[in-house]
Amino acid sequence: MRETNGPTLDQDTGPPAMPLYPRSQIACRSNRARGAGMVSYNVNGTELQISGHPEVYGPSDDTLLLAGAIGNARGRALEIGTGSGMAAIYMAKRGLEVVATDINPHALRLARQNARQNGVSIDIVRADIFDGIGGRFDTIVFNPPYLPTSPGDVTGDRWFDASVNGGPDGLRFTQRFLGGLRERLSGRGKAFILSSSLAGFPARPPPGLAWRVVAEAKLDFELLEVRRIIHC
Repeated sequence: MRETNGPTLDQDTGPPAMPLYPRSQIACRSNRARGAGMVSYNVNGTELQISGHPEVYGPSDDTLLLAGAIGNARGRALEIGTGSGMAAIYMAKRGLEVVATDINPHALRLARQNARQNGVSIDIVRADIFDGIGGRFDTIVFNPPYLPTSPGDVTGDRWFDASVNGGPDGLRFTQRFLGGLRERLSGRGKAFILSSSLAGFPARPPPGLAWRVVAEAKLDFELLEVRRIIHC
């Protein structure tokens, strides 16, 4: 695991040449959960019952890696792009006060349903990254859309496209998140963001922030990493 602070650089390989199969592979793994009924998951010993919906990106390898990396966070929490609500529900079951956001109205309804069936209370809000979100949070979690995307990659499935398409370099939403993070992360807070080797990751943290890779998973066609970000 490595830490980046100030002038020390994280390797920036940039977006690799994009093979054709990852998009269909990601759609396939998402579809398994999107069409599912209630599925049981265990994250760090916490049992979760999560239902799917055809218009919502379902729990997958990236979701589980990110939720598992949160660990024993405390305080006020924000999950951006909550989807099914898995990470938000995990944090709520661990005693955090949680706000969960998404731009997909189907995701908001599904997250409310999943929160109810897991017996937790979550403030669920329609918002885009930090737009419309006030205050500071002790824990902030984001699994951004990260696939490098050209106009020809748009499938016409509006909400699937919104959940995976990250712009030409795959980093459009990651950069927006990093640009607004300092204003929303409490002084001793921690943020967790997922990245994929399909898109790379910015070489430097924004001024005043440092990051460290705290979890990773090698899949057939990508390396997933979770970075923990703090003030420095």
